[in-house]
Amino acid sequence: MNYTKTLREFCIQNQGRLFDVQYEQTHRFSLIPYKTLLKILNRLEDEKIVSSITKGVYIVNSDQHIDIDNAIKEYYADHFSGMMVGRAMYNYYDIGDQDDDTIQIYTNKIVSNNKSINKYHLIKFNTFFYDEVVSLITALELIEKVGSIKDIDYIRYHEEKESGIKSYSDEIIKEIITHHPYKYSTITTLDELLNRYSIKNNLINIYKENYKNALQK
Repeated sequence: MNYTKTLREFCIQNQGRLFDVQYEQTHRFSLIPYKTLLKILNRLEDEKIVSSITKGVYIVNSDQHIDIDNAIKEYYADHFSGMMVGRAMYNYYDIGDQDDDTIQIYTNKIVSNNKSINKYHLIKFNTFFYDEVVSLITALELIEKVGSIKDIDYIRYHEEKESGIKSYSDEIIKEIITHHPYKYSTITTLDELLNRYSIKNNLINIYKENYKNALQK
């Protein structure tokens, strides 16, 4: 296999998109050794096919205008890859009105535990972000971080929290807490709300079992 030719053709077919070296080498180009992949990307950068935007992350150049912010969100958050949390999420749902220099994204498209690209702080969360998962994570985030939301609109807050709670299933919560630690106080609050809405669940036992397994690792 001609590694350089393969990667060059891939880039030509994906203009305007990001290329995270660690993730792509692990999931798509595992036949190419990591150091070799870096050397090829350096060569492609000299050819103006890609441009480095931070260590280990490239943008594939295009004749069209590239919006780096959109490219970052598309790569790490779209197509079931992740979701924005923190103040960006509060603003999106009109729960709070606040600016932040940093935008947090939970994503399954990084190999390390976290990574920063410009104003984006990426946090590893290795799950598939389909609608029900996003809704329940939203509820958990709102429960756990209510005290940090400035200028909170409690009507919108309770609407989104309730919507997330109603997407609950034991299978989804197990998937979530296996890959991301939420406080026990958050879990017990969720349990109280599930009972209030008469949603059958095994939440506390699932959490305790997961916690026990985590301690044994």
